[in-house]
Parts: sequence; C-alpha cells; structure tokens
Amino acid sequence: MSQCDHCGLPDNYCACGDTFAGTLPVQLVLLLHENEPIRPSNTSRLIQQLLPHATHRFIWQRTEPPQALLDMLNSGQYQPWLLFPADRPDLQPRQKTYQRENGKIPLIVVPDGTWKEVRKIVRKSPWLNDLPLLAFDPDRRTRYTLRRNPDDDHLCTAETVAEVLRLTDANEAAEELDQLLDRFLLHYHAWKCNHPI
Repeated sequence: MSQCDHCGLPDNYCACGDTFAGTLPVQLVLLLHENEPIRPSNTSRLIQQLLPHATHRFIWQRTEPPQALLDMLNSGQYQPWLLFPADRPDLQPRQKTYQRENGKIPLIVVPDGTWKEVRKIVRKSPWLNDLPLLAFDPDRRTRYTLRRNPDDDHLCTAETVAEVLRLTDANEAAEELDQLLDRFLLHYHAWKCNHPI
C-alpha cells in the first residue's frame, strides 16, 4: 500500500490539505530522533506539510550535529530558542519568557521523538546548551491518542508547535495546524480500524 509523502498515511487515507498561505514571524527547526521519521504516528511531518517555507527538518545524530543547523544557530540572523521544559534544577536558569529581539528572526528548535528520545537529544547535544529554553505553559490537554503520554498535559509535537505559533502571534497558522492535526487523527484511526473516510 503506497503512502502519502507528506502526512505519511496510506494514500486512500491521506489527511493533507493546503499549505499555509500567509507569512510567519518565526522559523521552526524540527530536530527528529532517528527513529521518528518511520513512525506513522509522527506529527512533525504535518508541520512541514502546512508550513514548508518556515520549517527546517534535521535528523539528530549524537556524534555529528547537522552542519546546516549549526550554521543557522551561529549566523546572527536568528534568535534561537530550544523548546524543552525546564523540569530539572540545572535547566531552570536557561528558561526565558518569549520576547522578540529587534532585527532577528525567532528560530524555535523543536526536538521530536518519544519523550525519552527527546530527553536524550537535549542531554546528549552540548551544542544546544547555550540556547534559552522557551518558557510557556499551554493551558490545554492533549487530544493526541496515538501514543501513550506520561501525562495529559504532555502535548504532541504538532500541538506544541500550534501553541508556539499562538505565542508568536501566528494565530491563523496555529488554527490551521490544529485543524490539520484533527483531520490526521481522524484519518489515522479510520485507517487502523479499516473504516472508510
């Protein structure tokens, strides 16, 4: 059975829609654990499908950081942030409230994988150590049911990025991403249950 190159679902369950037509005040970096791209439940591909002009995708490797990403982080053109909770005492000094720096484009690095894999990405990537952690606490529960989450307030990657878009005043893009995720979840469950769409 062939799969859609964008959403990853079988072609007859494709959940794709149009790409976002507007411009964004932010650039996103999806830093995927090497296991993540092959998972059909991966939602970062939805972000890339909806926001192709504002999304950069890299596969994380512990011993070899992506040179193109290092170049972006060091270019001076961007204001980089790491999207990760300051849930350990050693991380709390890095937590900062979002505020845009004049003349720089916010660049949000989003580690993607299971919760355990994301922690490993952050822990084993010393080149991320200087990035401030984006402090925000979205007041919503996850509606993502394709994997077990440690807690109801642990959002999937697409839900988290939608909240980041709201934080950066890209509300229209956030709404479109939420709608795309809802469609993806509906189509995914239909596929797994062998129900027509």
